[in-house]
Amino acid sequence: MSRHPDPHAKIELLRAAEAVFAEKGLAAAKIEDITARAGVSKGAFYLHFESKDDCFRQIVEAFLAHMAARVEPPPAVKRATASSPTEALEACLAHDRDILEFCWQSRSTFKLLFDGAGGSTYAYLLDEFSERLAVSAAEWIEDARASGLYRPDIDAKVLALLLAGAYERLARAIVRQPKRPDIEAWARQAQVLFARGMMTESARADLDRPVIHGRSDARAAPAAEAARAGGGRAARKVGADDGPASRRRPSSAPSEGRATGRTRRGRST
Repeated sequence: MSRHPDPHAKIELLRAAEAVFAEKGLAAAKIEDITARAGVSKGAFYLHFESKDDCFRQIVEAFLAHMAARVEPPPAVKRATASSPTEALEACLAHDRDILEFCWQSRSTFKLLFDGAGGSTYAYLLDEFSERLAVSAAEWIEDARASGLYRPDIDAKVLALLLAGAYERLARAIVRQPKRPDIEAWARQAQVLFARGMMTESARADLDRPVIHGRSDARAAPAAEAARAGGGRAARKVGADDGPASRRRPSSAPSEGRATGRTRRGRST
């Protein structure tokens, strides 16, 4: 009587295979290594996979499917894109952070793919994923242009290719770190360099508009808003507007008003 494949055994085999491939590489890994780690017989392995290569292919396919689900912009990002620049950037930041966190958690599989495990046999899987990613990114960029968030002179297809390449290099760097990096900071830095550069002037102006809750916040609000949105240049501009004298004195100094006055007189001369 034929044996029926146990789905739980397949899950254990896939987990064990991923660990063995990460430790030994695809070429050096043996089926016996996988079955021993999974705690099943070699016969059970062949109930689920035709070969070691077939097992690796299924791991790659499942991994890329999970990655594709995360890369696709969620509804929250699409809604924020049509709302305000600040909400759009925060939603995109959370999305990027989720993707990069997944890269770190899946670094063993990422390393296998990036290091060329399996040679050209599985290159088509990565090519197909890259093509889907580029199409999805181009569609999202077109939506951002239509909403007035991104500049109208941007070529969505070219930009999608540039972003995909940049984030791939970022993912490669993350998975090779000896310990978990500050993914929040990495994602925000990428956002500063890309997103703000793609925005229209009106969107950047709206992003940098101060939100003042009282007279005492008049100075701090622009810098805080710019820093929160990742606007390094805007934050430096706000600091420059305070003048050299105010930088020499703390904001609580009694003579701040006189220092500001001297700064203004210095500008007018």
